[in-house]
Amino acid sequence: MATKPTRLQQQACEKRARALLLITEAARLDGGELAKDDLRMITDRLARASSAFTLDDLVTRAIEQRGRDLGLPASTAEFLTLLDSSITPLEMLLLTDDAFKALAAKMEEELDGV
Repeated sequence: MATKPTRLQQQACEKRARALLLITEAARLDGGELAKDDLRMITDRLARASSAFTLDDLVTRAIEQRGRDLGLPASTAEFLTLLDSSITPLEMLLLTDDAFKALAAKMEEELDGV
């Protein structure tokens, strides 16, 4: 039976998610290209350093934080990770702010039809 992550493990995951956000933000600001495979490798290594969280947990937390940073609803990350899209949740972190917001708006529009 899995145990609930400790408060310190939760904080560590939040810091790793923030590190992932800083890496992708730097790539966007720099205008250079951070290849999807390189981003996956970085994220894999960050996730392997965690004793309590998976790669998916880390990416979801990073998307949650990015949504909050952009003033989007808290539910945005959960729905974006479930959105049937050609872009993976990890790749969403490389989107420009406007493209990320547009994807969130698309998600909301699709959910309104359900």
